[in-house]
Amino acid sequence: MLRATKWQTLNDCEMNQQNFQALLRNEIPSIRISKFASSEECHKLALAIEKVGFNFYKNVEPPIGRIGITQFEYIKRDKRGYFDAVEKANKTYNQVTSLSFDPLKRLATILRQNVSSQVQIAYENEAYGYYFAGLIRQINVALLHIDFAGLDAPNWVIGNITSQLVWNLYIKAPSQGGVCKVYNRQWQPEDEKYKTPGSYGYDRSLIATSEVKHNIPLTGDLVIFNSRNFHEVLPGIGERITINSFIGKMPGGDLVFWS
Repeated sequence: MLRATKWQTLNDCEMNQQNFQALLRNEIPSIRISKFASSEECHKLALAIEKVGFNFYKNVEPPIGRIGITQFEYIKRDKRGYFDAVEKANKTYNQVTSLSFDPLKRLATILRQNVSSQVQIAYENEAYGYYFAGLIRQINVALLHIDFAGLDAPNWVIGNITSQLVWNLYIKAPSQGGVCKVYNRQWQPEDEKYKTPGSYGYDRSLIATSEVKHNIPLTGDLVIFNSRNFHEVLPGIGERITINSFIGKMPGGDLVFWS
């Protein structure tokens, strides 16, 4: 059930069981793990990312660079194509993280310690196997949008999730700006009529009166918020590089990662 009540706070919340469940229910705007990664770890990751280099999404304006794959890219394509690309995407992710540390594994450990012992990469079935998780992105601007597998993946296992979060680890933060604004307004099916034709963005009238949380990018910090909430990234000065994936809660309570 969607909640339209006010958030309990507009401050960053710490990681614990109570706050994680509140975030799933959209009772708080975000969880921040300060200094999730050290400055040295981020520097090593940034050098590895620079060596690999970014690809850019086709037909996406403003441009967004990425290393890895997303299920969203395969909404209107053969599902097999996504799972065929998982092995290569994992290899590249491991190539980057092997020179520093693996953020996905570190976060999974924290979640197992604080939230649930059942945390794993999402798995489709024996025919397709595991999803990819650990997208690396360079985003200078992102339009107002939502991410929710109930809309984007109705015929995939992840389409069964009951709630969806996203985590972002800031490898490089802009010297100014680059804020991610999250609104206390969760996507509903009738909102699709407000989507901009030929774009992933939505009309701003949807969030005109909504509470908003400004998630400030700080190098080494990891921020988690509910990706069903409308959100956007404002322009910044300097590079803004993140590693991220979704966290979905399955009907049985298990937590799954995918990108």
